Amino acid sequence: MLFIWFAHVFCLEFATAFTHFAQMKRRSTILVSVVFATVLTSNLPVRADEAGEERYRRCVDMIDRSPDKSINLALEWQASGGGVPARHCEALGLVELGEYAEAAARLMRIAEDIRVGRGMPVLGDQRLVANATLIADMYGQAANAWLLADEIVRAEDAVELALSVVPAGTPQHRELLVDRARIAAADNDFEYALQDLEAVLASDQNRTDILVLVAAAARSLGQYNRAEDALTRYRKTYPDHTAGLLELGNLRHAQGRRDDARKAWLDLLRFSVEGEDADAARANLAKLDMHIATSEDSKN
Repeated sequence: MLFIWFAHVFCLEFATAFTHFAQMKRRSTILVSVVFATVLTSNLPVRADEAGEERYRRCVDMIDRSPDKSINLALEWQASGGGVPARHCEALGLVELGEYAEAAARLMRIAEDIRVGRGMPVLGDQRLVANATLIADMYGQAANAWLLADEIVRAEDAVELALSVVPAGTPQHRELLVDRARIAAADNDFEYALQDLEAVLASDQNRTDILVLVAAAARSLGQYNRAEDALTRYRKTYPDHTAGLLELGNLRHAQGRRDDARKAWLDLLRFSVEGEDADAARANLAKLDMHIATSEDSKN
C-alpha cells in the first residue's frame, strides 16, 4: 500500500520489499470483540449481540467491493447507535479510498475512546473498557494509516502507544515490532528497523516471512552478507513469492551486478505481470535503463 523508495548507488532509487509493508488489517473480529463479545477488562459476562456482529461483518466485507457504500452503511449505523464498530468500519472504508490521514485520526480517536470506555456500552453501573489486546490493535492500525499518509512522526507515536499496552513477548508484540521496523525504514533508519526485525526473529525463529525485510534493511546498511543470508532463507521458504525476486534484484544492483539485477526483475515479470511487485520491477527496470542510456550519452 505504501510506496517507499530507497536510494542506491548512481543516485538511482529502487522499489523494495518494504514497499508493501503498511497493510491495514481488516479482521472483522477486532471491533466486534470490543462491543459485542466478552473479552473486556471488566471481566463481566456480556452476551454477544449477534445482529450487531453480523452488521459489522457485512459493513467490513463491503469495503473491497464498494468503499463508498460501506462508509454510507457505517454512517447510517452510527446514526442509529452503531457506536465503535460502525466508526471502525467507516475508518477502514476511508483507508480503502486513500483518505489515509482522516482514517488515521479516526482510528486514533477510537483507540483512545475504547481505552477509557468513552462511548462504550454501560453494564449495570460500570462502563465497559476494551482490553489491552484490542487497544494495541487499534493503535497499530492507526500507525499503519499514518504511515500510508506519510506522517512518519505520528506513525511512530501510534506504534509506541500500541507497544506500551501490549505484553512483551506475545505474538501481537512481535507484530507491532515489525510495524515499528517498517516505520523506521520509511524514515530511512534501517539500523533501527533491522534491530526490531532481529528481535522478532530471536523471539520467534518461525517468522521467516520477515526475512525479506531483514534482507532489505541489511542491504540498505551495506551489510550484503547478512542480506544475502536472509534472502536465501526467505526464497528457500517462499520460492514462489515475487517479493524475493524483487529484493534479489535490489541486492544484486547494490552489489554492482546490474545484469543479475535485470535478470531477477525480468524473472519476476515472467512469473507475474500484475501486482505491486510486478509494478516495482518494471519501475526498477525503467530506472536502470534510463541510467544506462544516460551513461552512454555522457560517453558520446
